[in-house]
Amino acid sequence: MEELKKTLHKTEAKIKEDMSDREEKANKYAEEMGKMTEEITRQSEERRTYAGVLAGPPRGSPVNMMTTHSVVVTSQDEMETGEEVLEKIRTAVNAKEEGIRIDKIRKGKDRKIIIGCETKEEIGKVRERLEKSGANLMVEEVSNKDPLVVLMEVLKVNTNDDVLKGLRNQNGHLLKGLKEGDDRVVVKYRKKARNLLTEHVVLKVSPEIWRRLTQAKVIHMDMQRIRVADQSPLIQCARCLGYGHTRRLCETSTDLCSHCGGQHLSIDCQERKGGNPPNCTNCKSENLEMVNHSAFSRECPVRRRWEALARAAVQYC
Repeated sequence: MEELKKTLHKTEAKIKEDMSDREEKANKYAEEMGKMTEEITRQSEERRTYAGVLAGPPRGSPVNMMTTHSVVVTSQDEMETGEEVLEKIRTAVNAKEEGIRIDKIRKGKDRKIIIGCETKEEIGKVRERLEKSGANLMVEEVSNKDPLVVLMEVLKVNTNDDVLKGLRNQNGHLLKGLKEGDDRVVVKYRKKARNLLTEHVVLKVSPEIWRRLTQAKVIHMDMQRIRVADQSPLIQCARCLGYGHTRRLCETSTDLCSHCGGQHLSIDCQERKGGNPPNCTNCKSENLEMVNHSAFSRECPVRRRWEALARAAVQYC
């Protein structure tokens, strides 16, 4: 009996010891999980903040379509650097004292400085100050471009003339009452569609026609009911995946994968075939943390930044 009691006490003590160890391990595990959760939350907030600063609007929101009225400024003295030209501009405009509101200013090629304001009146003040400064500055006004719309899934049998004729004859109610100078429609280019019998037709139109078509959302074309949408003016290279030029003008000789950034076409990408997440080469090259998207994704922070710049040169209203 005594031996049985001793064995029972030992077993009870062992169980208590094991329970104590497990409780301690559980507490440590909970503590570690708490720290990891806090770190994940912190990094997530940092990523959202940085992406927000870089890209402008928050993830998923529409791109800002505010038109910027701009001038290009350069110096008559070819020996002056871009920094010196910028300093001359700052002194001549004297925005703080004159109350002039400048929305954007950036350096261009060949010592040029581009200044942008939200209104024509404000950019007019800037131009007047620069021209009267006597600082040997040359000022050139930048004409804003007409916006683009895309007609989705138009049958290929329709020529460019057919498209323009169908737009006017079958959708006259949308073009009625246009002011003089607002009746501008040109077929800009065509894009491949999934349906081999159709194409997406991109039109360059006046701001007023752009407004009417994007509000209507649908038009009739030949025997079809066509969806209409705004078309981004941003140009992205299909070879290097960069912006501002097409594949035909690309200086790179190697194709980059839009999925992983490797030197191969995305159709041959083993990462994509293996179900691995994408890795945006543009975000990776700028050392951004949010890279788990295609280089063609509309949610890409780098793309959204470039698109905002492209849209700033377009007259939407």
